[in-house]
Amino acid sequence: MKQEKCPVCGFIGQRDKPNLSIQECLNCGVTWTLIKEGIDAKALYEDEVYAVVDNRKSIFEKIIFKESKKVIRTVNQIFKEKRPIKCLDFGSGKGQFLLKAKEAGWEVSGIETALERAKFSREKYGIEVSSEFYHSGKIGTGNFDVICLFHVLEHLPHPLRLLKEITENNLKKGGVLIIEIPNLRSWQHKIAGNNWMHLDIPKHLTHWDEDLLTKKTEALGFEKIKSQYFSVHLGVLGSLSAILFKLGYKGNIIYDLKNKRKTGLLIGTAMVLPISFILEVLAVLFRKTGIIRLYFKKHEL
Repeated sequence: MKQEKCPVCGFIGQRDKPNLSIQECLNCGVTWTLIKEGIDAKALYEDEVYAVVDNRKSIFEKIIFKESKKVIRTVNQIFKEKRPIKCLDFGSGKGQFLLKAKEAGWEVSGIETALERAKFSREKYGIEVSSEFYHSGKIGTGNFDVICLFHVLEHLPHPLRLLKEITENNLKKGGVLIIEIPNLRSWQHKIAGNNWMHLDIPKHLTHWDEDLLTKKTEALGFEKIKSQYFSVHLGVLGSLSAILFKLGYKGNIIYDLKNKRKTGLLIGTAMVLPISFILEVLAVLFRKTGIIRLYFKKHEL
């Protein structure tokens, strides 16, 4: 895998920049990762950071469930009395969101091409998902009320092309599209710079902020109807990682915490976590949080 031109508009990048640097497209404004040397995309997602761990009883998992319920409540409010809500989670991971949506009475479908994550979803949560790569056309019978992409868009080699294809063929008119992404304009990014955990280079091929994503999505026939900024499990974690980096920590916080590595990190986390939480709460006021979740409504016409 290489990426030497903008994955949105195809504009040729500044090739004199170092490999794995990020640059803003001079044509369409999208920030993307320059990859000049070939990378094995499959091997990229087989590292220890992306390894599946059964942490269903952990506080981290409970937080994910709580945030999933927040999204479900928001969608239920949008659709008012309509039931059941038919939902597709594109890039459904281990299936936590789909589990809670199913418990809420939704009709759920998922696509997850990471086989171990799809297997976990089926075996641990009883959620059936497809592991086939999507290229075009309908998924099942299509006609979904809701399509979700939680931390998926930034991984896609042609993000807006896929977004257009999947929503045109599978989302009802008046349906809701939910996109959650890292916020390139966050305080976390400013603090940690190129070491910000949510840049996640080279896995993240594009990098977004609210205004740019809104502009690009509305051009596909949508209207933004709601924004949510506060995320405990990834927002506060990103803030924690950024502050710890400034204090000298150079590891991968997700991997180290998931595997309970490094006593020093656990002590540092306990000390810095309250500051990280407060910083992320304040960032909400300025739309500078590490994670943003946007809700778009597909035009009726």
